[in-house]
Amino acid sequence: AALLHLPSPPRVGEPSGAFAVGQPPTRCAAMLDWLHGQTLGADDRQVYGSVTEGLQRLYREKLLPIERDHLFHQFYSPELTDADFSSAPMVLLMGQYSTGKSTFIRHLLQRDYPGLRIGPEPTTDKFVCVLHGETDSVTPGNALVVDNSLPFTQLSHFGNAFLSRLEGARLPSPVLEGITLIDTPGVLSGEKQRIKRGYEFESVVKWFADRVDMILLLFDVSKLDISDEFRRVILAARGNDHKIHIVLNKADGVTTQQLMRVYGALMWSLGKVVDTPEVSRVYVGSFWDEPLKNENLRELFEMEENDLYTRIAQLPRTASVRKVNDLIKRARLAKVHAFLLDHLYNNMPWMFGHAKEQERMVRELPSIYQEIAMQRGLPLGDFPDPKMMQMHLAPMDFTTFKPLDVEKLEALESLLSVDLPRLLQQIPEEQAAQGVVAAPVLQVGGLASPFAVMKIGGASEASVFQAGWLVPPDLQAYANEFEALGPNSAGKVSGQQARDKLVESKLPSNVLHRIWALSDVDQDGSLTLAEYALARHLVEMKLNGQDLPASLPPEMLPEELSQLRPAASSESG
Repeated sequence: AALLHLPSPPRVGEPSGAFAVGQPPTRCAAMLDWLHGQTLGADDRQVYGSVTEGLQRLYREKLLPIERDHLFHQFYSPELTDADFSSAPMVLLMGQYSTGKSTFIRHLLQRDYPGLRIGPEPTTDKFVCVLHGETDSVTPGNALVVDNSLPFTQLSHFGNAFLSRLEGARLPSPVLEGITLIDTPGVLSGEKQRIKRGYEFESVVKWFADRVDMILLLFDVSKLDISDEFRRVILAARGNDHKIHIVLNKADGVTTQQLMRVYGALMWSLGKVVDTPEVSRVYVGSFWDEPLKNENLRELFEMEENDLYTRIAQLPRTASVRKVNDLIKRARLAKVHAFLLDHLYNNMPWMFGHAKEQERMVRELPSIYQEIAMQRGLPLGDFPDPKMMQMHLAPMDFTTFKPLDVEKLEALESLLSVDLPRLLQQIPEEQAAQGVVAAPVLQVGGLASPFAVMKIGGASEASVFQAGWLVPPDLQAYANEFEALGPNSAGKVSGQQARDKLVESKLPSNVLHRIWALSDVDQDGSLTLAEYALARHLVEMKLNGQDLPASLPPEMLPEELSQLRPAASSESG
């Protein structure tokens, strides 16, 4: 009876030493190779012409071999292609029907894409990949997935039923030179969603969610209910929570009071689906070109739209970091997966009782996770969902699994600890050299205006008007106020006299301290009329929502103070 549960002895090609007895692998070998220049050469920046090339080679040479050995692609997602690393950043739009997905794309592009239909009924019945092209054209799904220059080749695994519901739409558009948009069919209700489509809708959504840079979930103010079908679709994107952005669309169709209630209802509904302690970011607005129905909310909509458009426009700048991050996440999962299958393989009995022992290990998979995590020093957060793994493992024969290959595991450790951190350091230099620019989203493109602003580099809706404040103050406007404070014979008011007036602004003391430091140009602890006018001007500037300058610009100095500043600077030096 004891023979039934004896672990199998080492098989041909099975690792020995530390890896065979369950000790955590060491990174010393990988680190020593790096220090001696034996991993990828003395200077990786000469080996890899670009970050994209580096990702492609590292995946093929260090991650793909261990994925193939341990059937990673049967459990998770198909292997990555070169186009997955070289493609433009992608934005996936999802939502129930008639929430404004296709209208949002039309609004962003400022024109229809080929084959676009918009209406209150479910009109988009396909996954449409909206790409840049020299002329308008539509590419059917079967032709789209054989184009190796695009990141869609692995979609062929979903079969003809899905490919007949996939197409590519090409058109000349400045926006599409920087990003690719993915339009999706509206989520239906009932059995129509699950059965009538003819393909696994949630699986396709997960495939896209794992590869895109941003996921926009669109809600209509009049359709806040999250159906069971839509809930499954949102859950299919699990693991990509950092990519998800919520859009509450058509918000100008309700009053301000109604919008407040709608927003609360949406957050309540999302709380039952998006299982995170953080509150989801919701962009509120009406993302189309029609006149506003509720003018009272214009300022709110402008700020929300500027936030969202800026995030979309900046995707080309963050795409490389996102691809490195996704590869690190995939490598950590492949590492845990390899240890798991190796554990299952090594604990199968040598002669009899295979089926019984296999059933026991599948049943006790959560406790096996704990055991492997302790033995190998792995975080439990890296392990996959046990229910999903139990479903995949149940019909498999564990004796067919491969044992861990020490060399491949060391290569994977080197990838995580040395190679990918190096590539991350290379990204800023490459972007500076190549001049990577934001996508030309027309809604916030060009120079800032009173209606829209690209919110980067500290820019905001208020900063659009900052130039109007960077002027000398009008001394006459503050002359009577200054005289009322009782200046001395030298024409100055003391710090205490000025303080009593400045605190009436109710600005915090630390802000008033900065204003005083900027205004007291001669640094004598008292203020002349010109200095007092400058201080009051800076107070008004701050109350208007503007940021105070770090140092006083020359153009803000009154003529009476222009001669004092150099002297003050030389004295302080």
